Amino acid sequence: MSGLCLLVICLNLSTAYSQTAKLEDLSAAAYARTHITTANTINTPPPLPRPSPALIIREFIAAETKFRGTLTHFSFKRDVILQTISLQGEVTGEYLRNSVFVLDDRGKRIERVLYHPKPTMKKMTITKEDIQDLAGSQLFGLELAELDSYNLAYLGEESLNGRLTYLIGVSPKQEPDPNDMRARFFVGRIWIDATTFKPVKLAGTTEPHGKQRFPNFVTERNINIEDMLLPSSTSADEVLRFLHQDTRYRIKVRYYDFKRFASRLKIVELE
Repeated sequence: MSGLCLLVICLNLSTAYSQTAKLEDLSAAAYARTHITTANTINTPPPLPRPSPALIIREFIAAETKFRGTLTHFSFKRDVILQTISLQGEVTGEYLRNSVFVLDDRGKRIERVLYHPKPTMKKMTITKEDIQDLAGSQLFGLELAELDSYNLAYLGEESLNGRLTYLIGVSPKQEPDPNDMRARFFVGRIWIDATTFKPVKLAGTTEPHGKQRFPNFVTERNINIEDMLLPSSTSADEVLRFLHQDTRYRIKVRYYDFKRFASRLKIVELE
């Protein structure tokens, strides 16, 4: 009799334990379902739609137009080092030009040279087109006043130093005329911030080349002043292939000391 009672007690204990385990499993599953649903609802909002390529280009033009207008109230300094390099990596010639710049009401750059010693280059000559490019396409890329002369194409997204950017290709609508070297055109790419549509980097060259040779360059914009991304540097290091010789050419440019001034420079044409 005592053995039978003992058997019944053990069976009851086993059944109770099994029912408790099932209740705990159900509670955990319910909690998990609730937790996942809440997390999906609160912490992961639906992704924002990407703007269309046409809208990206329009926003870029608007941001750059505002930037150029604001920059007419600033002066800045620019230090230029142009060098020829030997096969062994030694500097064989140098061109130095340190200047201060302001922009007039039309966006034209006005330069005051502060330091410009006699160049020591022998393998190549710095031309007026080189000087024009330094203050033109190498500084800003395309000229907004000549926007109708360019094709702008959306090339996709790219991560740049952890920043999401949109990539825009820039090319002239017509082939640049090598017989008219004064008309200079930027050919390359511009990386713009995916949130503000402000350019953060540009890379390319300037055409036409004619009998001259011009390097591929990179300009960085990472000086943040008054919600503007200002250019900080331009660089190039390339072997230029002339008709009778090849010359390694290096560009190092620094932009700095941006200062706002009260007045605005305006150019007036007199009869």
